[in-house]
Amino acid sequence: MTAAYIAVDPNDALPPYQQIIEQLKALIERGELRPAQILPTVRQLAGDLNVAPNTVARAYADLQDSGWLLSDGRRGTRVSDRAPTANRRVRATTLRKTAEGFIGGLLNRGYSITEIREALGSALRA
Repeated sequence: MTAAYIAVDPNDALPPYQQIIEQLKALIERGELRPAQILPTVRQLAGDLNVAPNTVARAYADLQDSGWLLSDGRRGTRVSDRAPTANRRVRATTLRKTAEGFIGGLLNRGYSITEIREALGSALRA
């Protein structure tokens, strides 16, 4: 995996570690990161994303605590072969919360509901 798969947006309402968590979960759920796949080291990913190593370490630790990742010390961090899978209700909730956060961020930046609706409609048609 390279950092090209994930990105941290400093203007996002979610803190950077949470952005990393959400994106890694999505990659695992979509099968783009497979069980036993080795992830970049904390320092490597932090450098690639231009965030502090503690930010990536916190994301990795939270994902380990919830069963998404395993850490084997010197052998690195890898995707758990027992990573949780999201059911339909969880996916719907995640989608709704993500959309609410995205729209909330745009509203905070001064965009109107009409502007957001038009931009989303245009993006979905593209």
